[in-house]
Amino acid sequence: MSSTFPFPQLKRMLIYASVSASLVLPTSAWADDAKELLKKMSDFLAAQETISFTYQSSLEAVTPAFEKLQFVSSGTANLTRPDKLRVARTGGFADLDVSFDGSSLTVHGKNLDAYAKIDGKGSLDDLIDRLMTAGVEAPGADLLSSNVYDELMSDVTEAKHISSAFVDGVECEYLAFRTAEIDWQIWIQTGSQPIPRRYVITSKHVVQAPQYTLEIRDFKIGADVAAVAYTIEIPASAKTVDLSELQSLDEVPAAAEMGEAK
Repeated sequence: MSSTFPFPQLKRMLIYASVSASLVLPTSAWADDAKELLKKMSDFLAAQETISFTYQSSLEAVTPAFEKLQFVSSGTANLTRPDKLRVARTGGFADLDVSFDGSSLTVHGKNLDAYAKIDGKGSLDDLIDRLMTAGVEAPGADLLSSNVYDELMSDVTEAKHISSAFVDGVECEYLAFRTAEIDWQIWIQTGSQPIPRRYVITSKHVVQAPQYTLEIRDFKIGADVAAVAYTIEIPASAKTVDLSELQSLDEVPAAAEMGEAK
């Protein structure tokens, strides 16, 4: 009889199941400093007047046929506290530019040649709440608030400091948190700049547990941040619409576009 395993896919599944079943977190995973490390990151971010970074995000979706798909976008983010934000995101289904200059919010759907503008003053926290209410989320919006710790720790039932880890070759502290509805993980750079490098949210009670992943790169603060305009030059051809009409701003296409049975 051949020594080759006749079902290579099954073999990989058995190996994975064996590894998963034998996974025992180290004692340090139950360390009580997870909250302390998260608070240190939150305080550091809140102390920065200007921040910029590039990012890549991936959002998983499950089709009616139970196929898991992953939609990847990338972009840039700039903020100046207390009331200015510029975020761009480009993906396969959206090309989005969002700007808040302290007095008005402009959302430009480049792929739609349409834009929405809303007048109104407020802080970045007010703006993030407003965007989320309208269904338009800035990447890692929780990480842009003035009090990241309180935003992230809301409803947390369990916190763990898993271990040290490396993201893009940079040493980080790997933390894991649980709530009733989601699990989320964050990798925080070690050293004098405790910035978030990777952020993962898992929907526990959705079929196949889809995840949202945010990878942060080129993080800059203060004088290292390049000047950016907080107003958007809108093309003359773009039509004005209500923010609620910009349905194609999501990172995920409509169900029918993902192969929904008809």
